[in-house]
Amino acid sequence: MSLRYKTAFIAWVLFSLLSTAQNQNISNGFIFEGEPYLAVNPDNEDHLVIAWMGFVNASSRIQVKVRTSFDAGNTWSNGIAIPHVSSGYTSADPSIAFDVDGNVVLAFIDFSGTDSNPIEGGIYISKSNDGGLSFSNPLEVLNINVMPDQRIIDRPWIVIDRSNSANQNTIYVTSMNVRDSQPEFHPYVSVSTNGGSTFTLRTVDRSGWLSGDLIRQPMPTPAISSTGTFYSVYPSFVFSQNKMAQYIVASSDNAGSTFSYNTVFASNASNSNNDPLPKKGYLLIDDPSDANHLAFLFLSNLNDDLDIYFTETLNAGLNWTTPFRVNDDPIANDRMQDLVWGDFNETGALIVSWRDRRNAPTSGYETASEIWAAYRAAGSNTFEPNFQITDETVDFDDVLLSAGNDFMGIQLVNEIVHTTWGDPRSGSLNIWYQKLATDGTILSVTQIAAEQFPTILVYPNPAKETLFIKARNIKKIQLFTSEGKEILVSQNILGLETRQLNTSNLSAGVYHLKIRTSEKEYSYTFIVE
Repeated sequence: MSLRYKTAFIAWVLFSLLSTAQNQNISNGFIFEGEPYLAVNPDNEDHLVIAWMGFVNASSRIQVKVRTSFDAGNTWSNGIAIPHVSSGYTSADPSIAFDVDGNVVLAFIDFSGTDSNPIEGGIYISKSNDGGLSFSNPLEVLNINVMPDQRIIDRPWIVIDRSNSANQNTIYVTSMNVRDSQPEFHPYVSVSTNGGSTFTLRTVDRSGWLSGDLIRQPMPTPAISSTGTFYSVYPSFVFSQNKMAQYIVASSDNAGSTFSYNTVFASNASNSNNDPLPKKGYLLIDDPSDANHLAFLFLSNLNDDLDIYFTETLNAGLNWTTPFRVNDDPIANDRMQDLVWGDFNETGALIVSWRDRRNAPTSGYETASEIWAAYRAAGSNTFEPNFQITDETVDFDDVLLSAGNDFMGIQLVNEIVHTTWGDPRSGSLNIWYQKLATDGTILSVTQIAAEQFPTILVYPNPAKETLFIKARNIKKIQLFTSEGKEILVSQNILGLETRQLNTSNLSAGVYHLKIRTSEKEYSYTFIVE
């Protein structure tokens, strides 16, 4: 999700499931919890870690939170919040990998926000040697000042080489340009061969295989084979290279020093749509049982609706199968799918999940949805019938128009599916972990985070340049000096709003707010530094 929207407080999201299984709320947050990332320790199938974005309190900015399970998701540790690199920073987009020593390595963004001038911060990693119960001080991966106009710190994905090759324990963190950055636009990777002490920045694309400036956020999705080859797929649209839009796979067997390239597929048909609302992320995954086997998941509207598509290679990216549709609802039924994720297990079996609208009453993004999945056994060429993960159809809520619900998570261990996903039922923002069998049988459900959004929020306090006011159906805002003199009034502000008040021109001191919503009037006092 774009950093432009993360720093505004309007990222509301995710995650709930109703079930007859025992539910347990294991988060004490109350404002916003979103963007979960789930990882299972390759050396210990009972060891799971979930990281997500959330608030510690109403006056803080977004932090990364982490919970750990050592008994295959039956119980979870107390949640911890990763401290900011600098006071006033905001965090985003956590991802997790395990190194060869079993340490949990967390990658995330921490920066001053797009409301600051200059923008400071970047991408960082933090390590845990106790399974995710505590983390080290962050190490810098990539500072935004390396390319301040291009701002290449968005959507960091971390993968770590666990092979027995010469690249063992090499850390790769991919990233892309922040929305509304200046060209040039490229997929990027930061590489560390010394455990994260230092990183070297490289572009993934090269002349003849450029992503091009028509694609402003060419997100690279990374994977590493069991023999130590790094792969990344990114989109490209450069007429001199190919008259058609294409996905390109880059591969490197020398820790990113050089890359080889192949086309995953190219098409002059419409492989997406112009609707900005669906979550159109794509994913490259590697098969631990076969170093030459990778799969690529993406969205396409070749059949008039956005559907989940799958293609794979059995020769290390040289050739790819013709993409085919995974969701098995009727073709061209005027119902879109989005939010795709997937995972191979150790034997090559595959699970794919997504947000599905086959049972929705209307078309488009703004309608009811469920989470569905499809399983393919190891050695098979076909997926078994789709099955529903959520146990009910969840009505659409306006919270899904905002950022913070761009991805879900799923991991396949033996024949057990571990998954996280979200929905806005009952007006709450919830993150869940669920364990189920590959036929959809629910084995356990745990509520990772249950967040009821407070009626109104005013932050930060003290304020420097900007004060944010968030509430439903604000009708009037009045700002007063400490002596009671009215210096600002704003009226008829309807809907779900985040209002920004410029406080940079105010003298240091105490100020008072009166905020009238459709329900009642609130009074707040804040300080300008």
